[in-house]
Amino acid sequence: MNNTKYNILWIDDQHEELSALHKTAIDYDITLVPFKSMNGGCGELERNHHLYDSVLLDAKFFENENDSPGSEDTKWVHQTKDRILQLPKKFEYFVLTGQAKAYASEEFNNAFKNVFEKGKSDDEDKLFQMLVDASSKQIETQIRHENPIIFKVVKDYEPEVEKTLLQILNGVKNGFANFEDELYFTKLRIVLEHFFRKANELSLLHDACVQKGGSQVNITESGLFLSGQDARHSKVKCSKTHFPKIISENVKSIILVTGAASHTSKVDITQNMDYQDYRKIIKSPYLLYSLAYKLMDVLIWFSEYSKTNSNKALNKSFWEDIEFDQFGNKYEISRILQIANNGWGTAEINREGKKVSIHKNDIVNLKLSRNDKIKFVVRENQMAQEVTKL
Repeated sequence: MNNTKYNILWIDDQHEELSALHKTAIDYDITLVPFKSMNGGCGELERNHHLYDSVLLDAKFFENENDSPGSEDTKWVHQTKDRILQLPKKFEYFVLTGQAKAYASEEFNNAFKNVFEKGKSDDEDKLFQMLVDASSKQIETQIRHENPIIFKVVKDYEPEVEKTLLQILNGVKNGFANFEDELYFTKLRIVLEHFFRKANELSLLHDACVQKGGSQVNITESGLFLSGQDARHSKVKCSKTHFPKIISENVKSIILVTGAASHTSKVDITQNMDYQDYRKIIKSPYLLYSLAYKLMDVLIWFSEYSKTNSNKALNKSFWEDIEFDQFGNKYEISRILQIANNGWGTAEINREGKKVSIHKNDIVNLKLSRNDKIKFVVRENQMAQEVTKL
């Protein structure tokens, strides 16, 4: 779908021959999404009804997309209507047909109140204006038009991402009297997983944080990696910090709160209030809304950042493996900044600005000089140990 304002699901077995109708639709800011059959169109509508604003039907079409010419039948339009009426979202449906018999039939017109004739310009103009009017009444359509930036961004994601954001923003728009916000914390984590998979596709995020071919993303490790911090479980880090501080803090907040709320992670009471205790005091959806808006900002930021950071080979060059000793102390890699007159050396741990001392015996035994690259661990005494020259 493109960036037109209204998405209309269209079932017509001859839609490929009706290019002029697509052009007319564009004049009304309409995108026609075509199918040849009942099962093709209704199947899509049942899976992704949140993507569509109204429905346009021919009077006669196929049951299945691959059916042979000659098997078209008007009975499928009646069954299509029945399936539309069973959807959780209510659609207005319209018929545009070249079937003169159907168009003139009282029975057909009783079943379908909005019937228009193909090739008749006045009818087609009236039809498209009615499609616009009907679509504009849809709450989801109004939400998309009120939030065009985020819904342009999520077109590049799986449909469930758009669906989740629509549902939450629907709660914002219509109040929270019947909005079960607790159902959506896990859904926000799933949106975050989709985001991290996008980052992995560009090699901004390390493969170790995403299970290839699996369904799991380690979102905590992913957030740390993109923030330039150690992903200790995955034993990787990134020498380039991709997340700006505000994005890093927002992602961390989303992970902590949704993890506690959806029971997918243990709550660290030193970092955030226990969610269940919080809900005993505050029973509103505003916490969810605040996280959703933070997440939307993250998605919009990434849309822009990925445009100028799409070189996979370059992105992968920032990946680094990290090692730990038997006690869980990380091996650091740095260069010797200076060697004092007393023979002791000094190194700086990357990006942390923390200075560590190098024993004079290591300086002598390893024949170390200023600017030499070394590997070491730092324990309680803030002195480099297990030093090796690289």
